[in-house]
Amino acid sequence: MKYYKELTAAIISEDFYLTDEIISKIKTEDDSIEYVTMILTFMENNPDIDYGMPGPIVHYVEKYYQSGYEQLLHESVIRKPTVHTLWMFNRVINGSDKPEKEKYLSSLKEISNNIGNVGVIHI
Repeated sequence: MKYYKELTAAIISEDFYLTDEIISKIKTEDDSIEYVTMILTFMENNPDIDYGMPGPIVHYVEKYYQSGYEQLLHESVIRKPTVHTLWMFNRVINGSDKPEKEKYLSSLKEISNNIGNVGVIHI
């Protein structure tokens, strides 16, 4: 995770151009799904940052769609949903087949039933 500190600093500064440059370095020199786990944890702990819509971070993690990203995101929204990760999860739901879609919608319903509990981010 050679670029993690550099990436999080760029994300915190909300500099999408710099974030995109660092992601380009990651893709060519240090690419790994481990970045997805770290990014999702970072998003859980920093829900008020502007990550873009979708922005370079979402484009990067979605590169792992159907390669483990959905499960990592599912675990993240169950653990500590944020506005942005729920929006990302909705994108996954929209692209899912029926069995997975039903599982994800069930999780989303459970999350919505827990609004107001500790660990649930809402605005």
